[in-house]
Amino acid sequence: MSRAEAQDLGLFTESELEGIQPTGSPWIISNDDPATVPVPLQTVIVKVEGPYTERDRKLWVFLLHAVFDELGEKPIHSLPVRDINAVFRKLGGDHGTNWLWESAKRLAKTTVEWEYTLGDDRIMGVDNLFGAQVHKKARDTGTLNFAFPQLLIPIIKDPSRFARLRVHFLLKLSGKYAVTLYEILEAYVNRRDGQCRVSIDELRTWLKVPPDSYPDWKNFRHRVLKPAIKQINDDPLGAGFSVEYEPIRKGRFYDEIIFHLTKTPKRIQSDKLIKLAAGDANTIRDAKAKGRPALLAEDIEKVAINTHYAFDMEEMERQFWAYWESKGKPDFQKGVAVAFKGFVDKKFQRAKQRRR
Repeated sequence: MSRAEAQDLGLFTESELEGIQPTGSPWIISNDDPATVPVPLQTVIVKVEGPYTERDRKLWVFLLHAVFDELGEKPIHSLPVRDINAVFRKLGGDHGTNWLWESAKRLAKTTVEWEYTLGDDRIMGVDNLFGAQVHKKARDTGTLNFAFPQLLIPIIKDPSRFARLRVHFLLKLSGKYAVTLYEILEAYVNRRDGQCRVSIDELRTWLKVPPDSYPDWKNFRHRVLKPAIKQINDDPLGAGFSVEYEPIRKGRFYDEIIFHLTKTPKRIQSDKLIKLAAGDANTIRDAKAKGRPALLAEDIEKVAINTHYAFDMEEMERQFWAYWESKGKPDFQKGVAVAFKGFVDKKFQRAKQRRR
């Protein structure tokens, strides 16, 4: 699916496609620059059927990060198997690569259903979760050739339907409930109230707990909830947050759970940088379309602070570009940020002189 075709579906715009990007590198394990990737919310993915395991899900997320820039551009992606396995091995995986081929095969046999609201319409879809070449000749090359379902790509790229997962933290988790609970909570950690309130029945559905497993609250809490939460809280730096939970009674029985999420200081700072980077990407693209250098939000804010917020910065920016165009669009010898600062500073000084 080309970008133009994806836009025709009305599922995401070009600006959204550019703005939703991974951060860090899936190949480099770092707490200072964590590898993060947007994935569809568990509340959007309503059903997964197949032989798919906890490690298969990890492989899917890792590969998604590794080829994210190619989504919507290339139908088939290729990566060296040895390089993929090296990252998993560092985080507690196998030394051999046979698991990876078997994992790819299980992913290809797994189907996924999704459902969400788009305007007044209810959008539903179903597809295989993955596609891969796993025959002997393909294995002999040492290269994994794979594909993500084209119908799911617009959902992955939709900014209102994703959670930004920390890839290497996810790879270190053990147990399918810990993996899924982390994915769910990551979708809520950026809420202003830092809370996720959900009925226990709905949480069981999201976690894909079989109906006949851990039917009462005590077993569910002991076998599912507490071990998963402990893994997250054992490494808040890796997760980017810590979690506490509060069960809510309805009559005699527990009916709901409120998860209280607290970001780490480093996570708060990294989120600010991600937002700035996304905004900068859109600014750079828009500026390029207009044939001008990019004046970033951070540079404009510095000028606003320097002039004590005396001016409407949008108006200053409009006047600046109009003046630049009237002069024949000369090159900025010291950069556009310096030129904009000088332009506004002159107006500020004149305004101060008039007030005297």
